[in-house]
Amino acid sequence: MTDYKVWLGEQIEAHAPENTEDPQAAFRLVEACAAFGAAAAQAFGMTIPDAFEGREEVKTLAIETLKRWLPKLDGEARERLKKLVTEYRLAGS
Repeated sequence: MTDYKVWLGEQIEAHAPENTEDPQAAFRLVEACAAFGAAAAQAFGMTIPDAFEGREEVKTLAIETLKRWLPKLDGEARERLKKLVTEYRLAGS
């Protein structure tokens, strides 16, 4: 796969609340954001190459998509999400 940015953008879009009702998609997005910020190794099952130049752009897209999930999650899920955001140090993103 040579165009990581396109593939990752498609994955982010597939995990958007407008495209799935599964709240686990929000947690996949948090994990992806961590990978884009180098706090985790994989996003959507793919190891993100160190030299990936579109990292910040896809991270921004993933964070914006994740924010759209917040009003759709119940209190317990939001708390789990907050813990992951803190764990992955994404709060300043």
